[in-house]
Amino acid sequence: MVGIEVDTIRGMLLELGFKGRMLHDLRDIIVDEETLYTFYNFIIKNEEEEGRITSLLLVYKFKKLMQDKQSFADYHEFIEAYNSIHEVFEKKKVLERLFCSESNDLMKLIPWLNADMISHRKLYQLAVEYRSKYSVRESLFLIETLHM
Repeated sequence: MVGIEVDTIRGMLLELGFKGRMLHDLRDIIVDEETLYTFYNFIIKNEEEEGRITSLLLVYKFKKLMQDKQSFADYHEFIEAYNSIHEVFEKKKVLERLFCSESNDLMKLIPWLNADMISHRKLYQLAVEYRSKYSVRESLFLIETLHM
């Protein structure tokens, strides 16, 4: 394990050449030594497999990898978790895990799902597609305007 304190992770990322929005995105994801170690390994593995790529693409791919790790493995895992609970607060937590983001805006989805305005399967597919590209608010706007 890399012997770096949490408060110096920003400095390490700056030293690696990450600035601005990319640095901000990485700081949102890399919060401890273990995740930093995962990022180092990701850089090495990615370079071996694909050669050199831009920093922007590297950050995007790492962000997507971490979101996929934090979220549900598949639709069946999501639907099982969602249907096994009954409290609104707990349903919100499941939706936060699906979208890989904490947001009160996700409460909007619960009545939509209860009223069958959107199916659980469709929501799962759209969340997986949108979560790496858009914020929760933007994702909900797209779901509401394009898919309902």
